[in-house]
Amino acid sequence: MILVSEQFDSRAKMGVLWEIVQTGLMYGQKRKSDTIEDRVQSLEDRLSLTQNTLRALVKKLEEIHGSDIDGDGRVG
Repeated sequence: MILVSEQFDSRAKMGVLWEIVQTGLMYGQKRKSDTIEDRVQSLEDRLSLTQNTLRALVKKLEEIHGSDIDGDGRVG
């Protein structure tokens, strides 16, 4: 029974990996067809999302640890 479970886990991992590869390939093809303005806008949008994620992460870490990580004088 363990052997079947291990085979399933291995296949599931490969499926996820293949999905990531396909997504990357599709993104690369789309990027080639975009104008420079579209690419810049996409990068700016992704940067904004990344910054928001980092802010939320710092806030959560401050709440969990009860300390001011980013030096803004507040916790959370």
